Amino acid sequence: MKKQTDFHQTSRRDFLKTAAATTSAMAMFAAPQIVPAQAKGANERIGVGFIGTGGRCGEHLWIVNRFKQQGIAEPVAVCDVYRPRLIAASQKTGDSKMYDKHEDLLQDKNVDVVCIASPDHHHAYHAIDAINAGKDVFCEKPLTHWSQFELAKKIEQVAKEKGKLVQVGTQHMADDNYPKIRELIQDGIIGKPVQVECGYFRRSDFGERMPIPDQNAKPGPDLDWERFLKHSANENREYSVSRFFQWRLYWDYAGGPSTDLLVHTYTPIFALLGLDYPVRVFGGGGMFQYPPPREVPDQCNIIADYKDGPSVVMTNSLSNYYGKDTVIRGTDGVILWGMIQGRSDASKYNGVRIVPWVNGKVDENKPEITIPWAGNGDTGKLWKNLLECVKSRQEVMCPISIGVRVQAPLSMGILSHRENKVAMFDFEKQSIVMK
Repeated sequence: MKKQTDFHQTSRRDFLKTAAATTSAMAMFAAPQIVPAQAKGANERIGVGFIGTGGRCGEHLWIVNRFKQQGIAEPVAVCDVYRPRLIAASQKTGDSKMYDKHEDLLQDKNVDVVCIASPDHHHAYHAIDAINAGKDVFCEKPLTHWSQFELAKKIEQVAKEKGKLVQVGTQHMADDNYPKIRELIQDGIIGKPVQVECGYFRRSDFGERMPIPDQNAKPGPDLDWERFLKHSANENREYSVSRFFQWRLYWDYAGGPSTDLLVHTYTPIFALLGLDYPVRVFGGGGMFQYPPPREVPDQCNIIADYKDGPSVVMTNSLSNYYGKDTVIRGTDGVILWGMIQGRSDASKYNGVRIVPWVNGKVDENKPEITIPWAGNGDTGKLWKNLLECVKSRQEVMCPISIGVRVQAPLSMGILSHRENKVAMFDFEKQSIVMK
């Protein structure tokens, strides 16, 4: 049974009441702005449509079903290229309407918000189509496939033109205390941030080697292989049951740990430090443990250098779960957060620790500050925030402006790794250049 979190207890009255408070808190964080669009009425239930109903979508369906019980939102439509999965999703949502093609779902007038949980190479196209159809969007991370950075910028452009909200589904952005932490950083609590370390570690490649529900599944009326391949590197590839159900193993459809895992640990750092695009990025790693048909790395490292700092080191291993603190090093202190597996003092790391220094040393007159987590990792909180913003037309917790600029170093790291080159960012052209 899933653990109940605060958002599950939200009533319609509480929902409307907390919308203003959330907007106020996020003002320090994402500079909320009024988004020009026609807001839903205070007592209107928000209709949600789902594009891509595989494994990750199960969490989104479960969350929105809970909001349906509270009269806030409801699942009204589902879409998938694999009919058995489509039927199962519809049944989980009380027989919501089924669509084989996402274009048809987007024409459904009952759909106000679209949840995009399709494979990575479809994210940008589905998001742009949804925005152009007048829908607000919840887009699973990563924002786009690693090869589609130009499309990531296009999503931001179209969302701005149409006045639509895009919540990027990086659940570690769902913390109410981030505005407070960012304010402390801006006030100079650790001096100038100059170096960052973060990582994501586990011992398994289950995230990529997803289960195959039917080894005998074949292209046909119940499996649209041609539509699955659309927008991938090879749209004429011969059918493979592994490529269809285990698409995260393959470069054509996914980016491995960089865009699946490091996106989680790095996005909050990026937002807290108020960064832009990196100057240059180095990527490395390899496939050192897990066997084919896996193509994406099982060890991944990225170094991203920003103009005037910081230098960011992102590390990953799928072979060993022993982790490390996330650290922001400043000229006058450090910020640490996370929980390291196996540490006897792990309880100290259940939140953010800010340790200010004087002249490079700990000063007893500047005590350590501990700020506990307040929602970190809660996908339900991200959904609650988006639904509130659909009503208020304020900016969301993990907006498209952050998603695009986080996508840049992750895509650059993959390109550097694959091409054995340095990925540079051309600020004049706002594009990635390989050297």
